[in-house]
Amino acid sequence: MFTFAKKDYVTLGSKRVTIPKLTRSRLKKLTEHIGAIGDYLVKLFLTPEKDRAVFIVAAADVSIDEIYELTSLLSEVPIDYLDEHAAFGECTEFLRLTWEKNDMNEALKNLNGLIPPIAQQFIQSIVKRMDRADD
Repeated sequence: MFTFAKKDYVTLGSKRVTIPKLTRSRLKKLTEHIGAIGDYLVKLFLTPEKDRAVFIVAAADVSIDEIYELTSLLSEVPIDYLDEHAAFGECTEFLRLTWEKNDMNEALKNLNGLIPPIAQQFIQSIVKRMDRADD
């Protein structure tokens, strides 16, 4: 039986880039950079695939710059190079494959299981208030 291997690299512009492992060091860089986009990315990747395009269009102003900046941060390809040579689709594919390679959906589920129920309720109430404030 023929099986497909996971994609281990992508091309950004003309540079071949390996899909990275999200180590503690890389995660720290991400959290230092992300700020408000962290909430956006988590919501984006937890949004059903069929609804993602609408979500992206609604946040396009923020998302385009952040997608390129996050791609640069994780790929270690300079942002100036990406701005001039990498297509938006190449950057989003890189981020998607990075998320999938590191099984971040499962990691978030596991992390959720480590949070005591009372803290989960507190966090959920904050998220609900933030969502209402965005409306």
